[in-house]
Amino acid sequence: MLSGFSSASAFCAANLITRPPLRRGGMPFKFWKKEEKKPAPPPPKKTEVRLPEKAPAKAPAKPPAKAPPPAPAKRTPDDIVTEIYKGLVEAGLTIDGTREVFKKRVTEKFGTFVDFEREMKEDPQAIVTGFVTSWLGFTVPSKFALAELLYSANQRLSSFGMQVNATDEVSLDDGEGLLESTLTIGDQTSVLQFHTPREVFNEINRMIKDRGVRFIELETWSDGYAFMLVKSPNWEALSREELVVVKAEETASSAECPECGSRVGERWATCIACNSPLGA
Repeated sequence: MLSGFSSASAFCAANLITRPPLRRGGMPFKFWKKEEKKPAPPPPKKTEVRLPEKAPAKAPAKPPAKAPPPAPAKRTPDDIVTEIYKGLVEAGLTIDGTREVFKKRVTEKFGTFVDFEREMKEDPQAIVTGFVTSWLGFTVPSKFALAELLYSANQRLSSFGMQVNATDEVSLDDGEGLLESTLTIGDQTSVLQFHTPREVFNEINRMIKDRGVRFIELETWSDGYAFMLVKSPNWEALSREELVVVKAEETASSAECPECGSRVGERWATCIACNSPLGA
């Protein structure tokens, strides 16, 4: 029996040897081998994009407080006299270089610059116009003699080599005060009918219009008349009537004469077309 066991054991051993070790039919190789699980790769790290931090907005800088403008310096009487003189030069009523003569005439007429300033405060245009008349012009009464008028005119015209003469003066209407005369300047002759000094000077201006000078009328705020001879009047400056009131078509404003409808100046006392009072 022992021998039988041995043969059987030999048979089993032979059978076992014929199969590959560790492999049996029908059983997968991986059946007994645990599959190792590989750890999952870690998720990619998120790259954090950090935006540059904005600096806190600064409040707009306040501009430095402006210092209040200095108070204008008070003008002295001498300053006022100088300003008026410059205004007369700008208007073409006098020439630069006569300032000292101007100041001397001011003190002769008003006493001191302080007195002049005090009177100026009441009615500057009337005061300066009257002063200019006494310094550079002349007056003619409403009832006038032609010879005396021409004497004053020729005192100014002679500086420019001219003289106006009148002949054959006659009265055409005593009630209306209408006169007639023949005026002569050089080789020019004109027969003129007139009532007022203004009409005489209008005719003289027509006769000398090519000589570079003319007579202008200054307001008197009275029944009388005032005139002066000028070379280059600045009509734009004169039309503002800031210092001197000149009565001419060039200085008339948009206002109209209630009697004849002609343009008149704001400060005129009478109309230069019909001589009607304006109440200025």
